[in-house]
Amino acid sequence: MLFVFPTGSQTKDTYNCTIEVKPAGIKIELCAQRNVIGFRGEDVVLPCLFECSKQNTLSNLHLLFVKDKLIKENPKLNLVYNSSSKYTSYDFKGRIEPVGNPSSGDGSLQIRDLRMEDERTYVCRFQWTNSDGREEGFESRHAKRPKLQVDVHPKILRIQSDFNSSTSWGLLCQAKAKPSPNITWLNPQGHLINEGEATVVAMDQNKIRYVSFLNRTEDDPEGNYTCLVKNKDGTTTGNVIFDIPFCKALEEVLWFFIFSSVSLLCASFFLLCLIPPFHSPCKSQFYLTSSILKSSGQN
Repeated sequence: MLFVFPTGSQTKDTYNCTIEVKPAGIKIELCAQRNVIGFRGEDVVLPCLFECSKQNTLSNLHLLFVKDKLIKENPKLNLVYNSSSKYTSYDFKGRIEPVGNPSSGDGSLQIRDLRMEDERTYVCRFQWTNSDGREEGFESRHAKRPKLQVDVHPKILRIQSDFNSSTSWGLLCQAKAKPSPNITWLNPQGHLINEGEATVVAMDQNKIRYVSFLNRTEDDPEGNYTCLVKNKDGTTTGNVIFDIPFCKALEEVLWFFIFSSVSLLCASFFLLCLIPPFHSPCKSQFYLTSSILKSSGQN
């Protein structure tokens, strides 16, 4: 990648640092950690350090922390934090604070309670006012910008045994993890089950939640099955019991419940058919009184 600098300036960038030497011999250096990994729900620090050989001549040195890139026409559009005005964008309210002193060149920031949407590339930029009153700024170049990756520790959300038919049952293991985990099963003897016997499906577009289905039949051993969820950030396990008599009993109870419900519904309709039409006693009394009055009038 080619960088263009003002005439007479030169760069001596390192892996993490953007360095520029200006014609007057003023050296500016800005260093930021390029790849930062944090975990959802936890805190993370994004280091950013600024140094200038004429730093004592700079006034109002402050940090601008920006999403993706600074839009000069509308600086607040992507702005996350301004150490001078203490401005914080709505989505980071109460979650971001300086770790160092930006006015001394330490623009390191801590982000609390990480969210998946925090994952992106950020720009660390320092701005100041020169001794002649000119405002100036310096930011990490594109290849040196901190990239925050938000991972998720493996965690099993649900594990259970269910039946598919009278001769087939299923074991279900639902988990969350990022990066994508490897989900495997151990049989009651502790042996790894062939991965081809289980089906793993991502449950959301962000590929954070996954579910693994393992089919079992009467030919498979009963007992305690173990679900293992593993990625580069860790491993977690969960256990579920596969018991054929229990599964059959559960199936029989379910069918009994369905049969009883249908029978009760049919009996209710049958009883409704046997009940004679409803006659109002008030209406009958009215006709009886009318008949008596007519008889009295005739006499």
